[in-house]
Amino acid sequence: MWESLVSDCQIVLLPFLSDQVLDTRLMTEELEVSVEVSREKTGWFSKESLKDVVMSVMDNDSELGNLVRRNHAKVKEVLVSPGLLTGYTDKFVESLLNLVHDNKS
Repeated sequence: MWESLVSDCQIVLLPFLSDQVLDTRLMTEELEVSVEVSREKTGWFSKESLKDVVMSVMDNDSELGNLVRRNHAKVKEVLVSPGLLTGYTDKFVESLLNLVHDNKS
């Protein structure tokens, strides 16, 4: 998920397992940064439904494609912002050091 969010590629999801279904709901319905391929009544994905979804996110005139690209760009900007990951790591290390120092007192 992380790698797809920091890429410039359009995200098309075909979930199979329960965690993939949850991730797909988050990325498709909540963040609106991806599109899910719908299943047929048989539970399988058709090549036509895959083609339709890929075309919808790649088409520059598609309202859905434009929405997904805009939202994806916003999320990517936050995720690759300087200090985001190191800030969490720095705070974690600081908390550990405080715990060690508090226990020595």
